[in-house]
Amino acid sequence: MSALVQRRAWPADLREPGRDLVLELVVDGRVRAGRLVAGALHLLDDDPELPALAALAVEPGAVVVGHRAGRRAVVRRADGTFAKVARRSAARRALARLAAVDALLADEPAAAPARPEVVEADPGVGGVVLAAAEGTPLDEVVARGSAEECRRAGLLLGRAVPVLATAGSAPTAGDGAWPSHTLEDEAATTRRWTSAAAAAGVLGPGDAAALAARQERALAALAALPAAERVPAHRDLHEGQVLVRSDGVALLDWDTAALADPAADAANLLAHLDRLAAAPPCGRTTGRRRVVAAAAGLQAGLREGGHPSTTDPAGAARTDVLREVASVRLVAVHAFRRRPWVPG
Repeated sequence: MSALVQRRAWPADLREPGRDLVLELVVDGRVRAGRLVAGALHLLDDDPELPALAALAVEPGAVVVGHRAGRRAVVRRADGTFAKVARRSAARRALARLAAVDALLADEPAAAPARPEVVEADPGVGGVVLAAAEGTPLDEVVARGSAEECRRAGLLLGRAVPVLATAGSAPTAGDGAWPSHTLEDEAATTRRWTSAAAAAGVLGPGDAAALAARQERALAALAALPAAERVPAHRDLHEGQVLVRSDGVALLDWDTAALADPAADAANLLAHLDRLAAAPPCGRTTGRRRVVAAAAGLQAGLREGGHPSTTDPAGAARTDVLREVASVRLVAVHAFRRRPWVPG
């Protein structure tokens, strides 16, 4: 019998919530995509939505390291590069956004985050090959490093975050490479995730009711925020997107970069660290201390960079509101991942 381990799970369609899911699994040591339809597991042998994946996956020495069916996959090639495969339209958008970020940060100070280097690209089939990025993932630092190493990693990250928001020659809304992500968009995304969690039954009745009440409070506070000029933002910052280096950080996956609220990136990072501090194994005392150290370093770096969350009471309050909204969304996102949809 095959050894099968569930890694991640997503709703099959966030816009039409139901009980069908997309799964990322490890089967006999190999990453496989699957679908759970009407309670039945279907392992996928191919992915017609990602036409570049089939040839990449069978290259000598290639290893599929991630695969979300119909959306994206990552293949580590024998030469150490990483091929990212997505739908054609998504691949074109990702390349445009990465180029826009590179142009924006080209003349910025040393604290600016490094970005992935594109080795080759064929958006016509959805394939983008990136050079291996230098650095240690922040989640590995938090899992294995000392408290001082965690604080230093957070400090470097905190210094990098304000650079993007304050970079010169900032793009304007309507620039095709810089879509606009409004507070209304943030609220809609959160509602989609919590609705999906409710539809899939991943939360107990009491938990679902508590999350719904928490969401309404958070979104009411979000709606009450005064308008703020949107600035360039990564928009998907969490511990898995950060590589810590000796002199700074590199940030991965700029696919959702946009003009967003000035507090968005800092709030998202803090919400992810909050979740990590409460989740096993980091919920244990030593793990929590490492996460707290990283969060303290992040706050110190944000102060050094002049981020409004640390220099202005209104900015701090704004960040707290967006942090709570992100935290609500993460409860729903990780509810899918915690549940054992398939036997392990």
